Amino acid sequence: MVKLLPINILSGAIAMKFCINRAIFFIALLLVLLPYPVQAEHEALSVEIERGKAEVTLLEGKAFLEKKDTAKAQDICEGDYLVSGDRVSTDKESRIELKLPDESFIRFDEETTFELVSVNFDEKTNDRNINVNMVLGKTWANVSKFLGEKGRFAVSTRTAVAGVRGTVYRMNVNKDNSVVVKVYWGEIDIRASSKVSYVEPAEKVMKPSTITGPHPVPGPRPVSMEEWTYIVRALQQIVIRPDGTALKPEGFDLAKDDLVEWVRWNKRLDTGIRK
Repeated sequence: MVKLLPINILSGAIAMKFCINRAIFFIALLLVLLPYPVQAEHEALSVEIERGKAEVTLLEGKAFLEKKDTAKAQDICEGDYLVSGDRVSTDKESRIELKLPDESFIRFDEETTFELVSVNFDEKTNDRNINVNMVLGKTWANVSKFLGEKGRFAVSTRTAVAGVRGTVYRMNVNKDNSVVVKVYWGEIDIRASSKVSYVEPAEKVMKPSTITGPHPVPGPRPVSMEEWTYIVRALQQIVIRPDGTALKPEGFDLAKDDLVEWVRWNKRLDTGIRK
């Protein structure tokens, strides 16, 4: 009697085989091109370009990539590079870690969707512009610390933007658009996402009236549902409701938090990161 393997094991094996075959192809291509000195110069240039990308340093399970202007999603493998505009989704029981060009690490749990809005970094000036948009799911960020005020590192959602310089924190974006952020080290500056107000169109038919002459008329302007900004410090959390309003930061129980497997997994990985 033939024993059938579970579908999830088969799909994982197929994805792994695809990644291995792709790696073998690139190694073979590199061996063919190595004898040519001109090509070696181009290889050196490509290393410089990679600094503006995010590297997939860990993948458990499966993750899918949607490129700009491309409708079909493709499998992601360890060692792949992601660029600004890439949209990524993790499968069930899957996790992914990215190493950013500023030496920061950011991880995403199962059934999470996010977009790399910007991954720009200037190594000479330490000027970074890194922005990750969380659509749904869980993320953990270990952000490298740089001296000076240049640039930003932000993780944004529909209702909030968290900006940091050097810290460790996690963010949960729930299906109802509520957000929970917990800070473990350092601090974050979190504020409401800006929204654009709706302006009623002018009526097509108007009653006769006296014209008073030209005068300035205020146009549409960006407004938020509620203007708020908070500093959330180590061992504090903040909750943002689905409507975009926020509760004041408060402390959380670290011992209870450590019971969460997602937290323990990230802390184990963080111990291997050099500060």
